Amino acid sequence: MIVTDKSSWLRMVFAVHGTTLAKVGPRLAFVIGCASLMTYLSIVLGVHTYSLTTAPFTIIGLALAIFLGFRNGAAYDRYWEGRKLWGGMVNTTRTFAIQILNVIQSVDDQDADELAGFRRETIDLIIAYVNALRHRLRDSDAKEELTNVLDEATLVNLSHYDNVPVAIADLIGKKLAFANQQGWLDKFHVPMLYANLAEMINVQGGCERIKTTPIPFTYSVLTHRTVMLYCLALPCGLHDTVGILTPVVVAFVAYAFLGLDAVGDEIEQPFGFEDNHLPLSAITRTIEVNLLNLAGANSAQIPNMIQPDNHVLN
Repeated sequence: MIVTDKSSWLRMVFAVHGTTLAKVGPRLAFVIGCASLMTYLSIVLGVHTYSLTTAPFTIIGLALAIFLGFRNGAAYDRYWEGRKLWGGMVNTTRTFAIQILNVIQSVDDQDADELAGFRRETIDLIIAYVNALRHRLRDSDAKEELTNVLDEATLVNLSHYDNVPVAIADLIGKKLAFANQQGWLDKFHVPMLYANLAEMINVQGGCERIKTTPIPFTYSVLTHRTVMLYCLALPCGLHDTVGILTPVVVAFVAYAFLGLDAVGDEIEQPFGFEDNHLPLSAITRTIEVNLLNLAGANSAQIPNMIQPDNHVLN
C-alpha cells in the first residue's frame, strides 16, 4: 500500500511511483505511435484516411467511461472487503488472546507453570495462524516464518497439510479442548472461546473467496478490447478537427482510459505484492506485536513494526 504525504497537490500531479504509468506506458506509446502515423499520413503526406465526426466517439466514450466505472467499483469492493476482513482479524485475535489470558484459569497453584506455558503456546499458534494465512493468500512459503514461532514437531505435522492455516486452527481447537478437560475453563466460557476461533476461520473463508473468484474473465477481456479499439480508432474522429495536435489529444484520452483499466486490474486481487495491494505483512506484524505484548513477552522477543520502504507499506 502506498503511504505518502497527500498535502502537496503538485507532488501528486507529477507522481510516478505507485501509479499505473509503468503498466500503461507501453500501451500508451503504441496508441500514440498509431495516432502519429495516421496524422502524418493524412495531414503531412495528404494520403486519404478514413475520417469520422466526433459524435460516435463522444457517445462511445461516455458509455465506456461508465462501463469502466462499474468495473473499477466492483474491483474496489473486493479491495475494501479484503481490508475489512483483515481489520476483523486484528480485533478477533486481540479479543481471543485477552480471553485466553484471563478466562483460562487454574483452580490450584500446582499447575500454574503448566498453565502459563499453555497460554503462551496457544497465543503463538494464533500468531502462526495469521502469518500462515498471509502466505497462503500470497502463494508464498510460510515455513521459514513459522519456524520462529512453532516447535519442530508441530512444523513437521503441518507439512502434511495443503491448507496450513486450517491445520493450525485445528491445533488451537485441540488446545481449547485440552484446557476444558483439565478443568481450566468454565463451561460458559467454552462457546465464547470457540466463537473467536470460528470468526478467524470465517475471515479466512472470506479472503479465500476473494482470491479464488476473480472478476469474470470475459468481462475483463471485453473491457481491455473496447478500451484499446476506442483509443486506436480515436484519431479517425479527431484529425480533421484537431489536425497536427491529434496525437496529443489522443495521448490525454488514452492515458485516462488505459489508466482506469489498469487500476481495476491492480486492485482486483488485493492480497498480492503490488504497490497498491493491502499491506498484509504490516497487519500481521501488528497482530504479532499486540499479542506478544499481552502475553508479557520481553522486548527482545517482540519484533519491530514494519515501516514503509520508499513510501510502500508491504
